[in-house]
Amino acid sequence: MADTRLSKITVRKGNFSDLPLLDAGEIGYATDVRRLFIGNSAVSIGTGDGTKTSGFILPIEANKPTIITISVAGVVVNAATYTLSGNDINFATAPANGAAVTANFNNEIEIDSNVTLPSSVELAANGSSAQTGFVTNSALYNIVVMDYTLESTNGVRIGQLRFGKDISASTGTISDNYTETAAVGITFSIDIAGSAMILKYTDADNLIAKFKYTYQLWNSN
Repeated sequence: MADTRLSKITVRKGNFSDLPLLDAGEIGYATDVRRLFIGNSAVSIGTGDGTKTSGFILPIEANKPTIITISVAGVVVNAATYTLSGNDINFATAPANGAAVTANFNNEIEIDSNVTLPSSVELAANGSSAQTGFVTNSALYNIVVMDYTLESTNGVRIGQLRFGKDISASTGTISDNYTETAAVGITFSIDIAGSAMILKYTDADNLIAKFKYTYQLWNSN
């Protein structure tokens, strides 16, 4: 009589706080928050020139990185040597001329459910053309449709932003359609300088606002 053997395949799992940097193609499941992740190969975020410490921008796929490592010339650098604000990376010491700057991070795999978990940031009071933390590489994705909410002590706004960049003409456009319980004095704008398309805001109320959003990206070319 032939033997019957059963095999079970499981993925790396554990609490969200213990999630490691996954290898490319490796799956990890955060059991406590029921979120699924996959590791990536290294992605390029720029090349050093020996003087530049800022202007290195993560791709939008890393907008909510749980684990991230930054490498210069193939060597992982200590997290104390750079700061990460939104998608902007600023180095304390400029990467050497010609040194490739790359990043490894985990992508979250969306799981269908009746609950949407938006990105959430606080917009500082009295910001003037300040960054929201949302950045995309317009060479890859030049169109964004974003559903969002804003909440301050004045009221709540529910809206949709549509913005994009015409690559060939180097021009941009943004529209903001919303309804609100009371006036929330936030005006959005975009900065299309270089290859980045950066969502910015100006606050007329001098109030901290909680900004939550989900988004879709595509390329019109």
